[in-house]
Amino acid sequence: MRSHTNQFLVGAGIMCAVLLYTSAPETVAQINDQSQGHADKPERVYSESRAAWYEAAYSAAQISSGGKWALYPSFGRGTKLINLETGREEVEPFRAGLDRVFGETFYMGNQLAHLGERAGQRGWFLPGPDGPRLFPVPPDAIPRWSPDGSAVAYFRPMQADKGLFVGNAERQKPYPVKGGISGFVWSPDGRLIYATAWHEDGLTSLLRINPETGSIETLAEDLDAVRMLSSLSTSADGRRLYLALAGLAAPVAEARHQPGADRDLDICELELATGARRVVVQAPGDDFFPYLADGFLYWTHNDISDSVVMVPSSGGEARTVVDGAELPYWSPDGKQMAFTYGGWRLADWALNLDAGVVGLDSQARCQTKMKPIVSGYHEDFTPAWSPDGQWMAYHSHRSPTPVSSYGAAGSTDDLYLRRASEGLSEEIRLTDFGWEAGVGDWAPDSRRVVFDSWERGGPRGVSKPWIVTVDPSSGKPVRVERLPLPDPIKNATWGSWSPKGDEIAFEEHIQGSGRILWVVSADGKRAEKLVEYTSSTYGGLDWMPDGKIIVYGALAGERMQIFSEPRSGGSPRQLTNDSANLMHPQVSPDGRWIACTRMAQSKEIRRLKF
Repeated sequence: MRSHTNQFLVGAGIMCAVLLYTSAPETVAQINDQSQGHADKPERVYSESRAAWYEAAYSAAQISSGGKWALYPSFGRGTKLINLETGREEVEPFRAGLDRVFGETFYMGNQLAHLGERAGQRGWFLPGPDGPRLFPVPPDAIPRWSPDGSAVAYFRPMQADKGLFVGNAERQKPYPVKGGISGFVWSPDGRLIYATAWHEDGLTSLLRINPETGSIETLAEDLDAVRMLSSLSTSADGRRLYLALAGLAAPVAEARHQPGADRDLDICELELATGARRVVVQAPGDDFFPYLADGFLYWTHNDISDSVVMVPSSGGEARTVVDGAELPYWSPDGKQMAFTYGGWRLADWALNLDAGVVGLDSQARCQTKMKPIVSGYHEDFTPAWSPDGQWMAYHSHRSPTPVSSYGAAGSTDDLYLRRASEGLSEEIRLTDFGWEAGVGDWAPDSRRVVFDSWERGGPRGVSKPWIVTVDPSSGKPVRVERLPLPDPIKNATWGSWSPKGDEIAFEEHIQGSGRILWVVSADGKRAEKLVEYTSSTYGGLDWMPDGKIIVYGALAGERMQIFSEPRSGGSPRQLTNDSANLMHPQVSPDGRWIACTRMAQSKEIRRLKF
């Protein structure tokens, strides 16, 4: 899978992407809801819905010290400033002094520091009497200023193992630590810094840094926190720390790989004097990024619901087939549906994804309980049956032992194969070079599989198609070749073979949300552009059995929906108008149904009176 939350946000890069540049998809703001707030119950102060697949899961709000303002990620615009009293976005005049703005953080309470560009200078700018002034910290840093603004601390997400840097405008001193910095906060009096450091064994340590003495004290070594996005907050008296944890005890590596494990993030309180821990916010879904402000505890809450749904191929309403599932794929006889399940759990990002299967009746209704069909350590995506029903090809990050993070040593990122008739049989690894590899699709001859992957040593985020030819009797790879594409195609994803096998359809990612649907000859020598459209994620595509129509996922206003496009060209037709996001269409073998992923996501800022 390509999680540019993984890349997208792979590793510590997520922190940078979320807080600074954020590429989360378009959002729809909901009304400010304070009517349900009580002194002892969480209160929702802001909510919005995302046209996204997995990309929005990590985005989180920063809260000003007075609790009036929130900085929230917004697609294509860095971050937006939300007035939590009105629920509306505000336009801030400070941006007028900069040519471009990429991100913000709060400075001295309610003021803003901006990551921006002015006259060719890029970096962090602070407000000044004569306009924005450039502050001497690296532009790729995650900075936090002390409460009075006299000191700064920062770390560099792509160099988190270099530790924390603390100082003033003239000089910042490095504080090296074991592991990689994942988050930090100043004490209320500005004399101490509390920081978390993530380790390759999956444990997170809590450190107390005293810039005056230069001391670094370890307060805890067994926290079950996320590798990135570990926002911390302190109580007004400096005695308690608040952070998001998946559990109060040390994590168990095997549990990270279990789709049904109860490992969503909760907001926890840690007594700094004794080390005692307790959960203060617990709800289904991830609760993370805590901030204490003006007598309230604020945090970001994820409510993500995924399901595989069925739509008539002529268009219409979607009906649910399997809850808690996505990325559907039909068996050749149309009697089974495979899918990915496990959900986007922040603490164990993608490690918990497995593939399952259910039986279907003649009306594409679920007839059996789900059973695992591809399972093991690390991420597994939905398998694609070969047309002859003998083999299943799938993308996996298989690791021989349980690992603690998405990019951990020992894990892979490749295309795998297994026999369809032997249950969880032995896997055959088809490739050994994948980097954010995509899903695979079979040619009608049941010998060739097309998939896409970034190229190691090449640019990030640019996918190229590959074709793997397998021996139909043994399943062993016979040949692996990159499919050459004619200009101007640069970034082709989600390849889908035509029913005749003479063409492959691709979705090309161009600038921003722009997409192009291409049809390419099987040898890569000829390409035809069918339609340009917009999308906020990997929309997916598939052919109708007669080869005359291609269906794909694209934006329809503020939601992803399913469209159809004639192979001969012409105007696209919108097939769905769902209240949630529909994507990853897969047409049934008889052409009557389109299975697709339905994603309903709510991102909320909640608070609790303390």
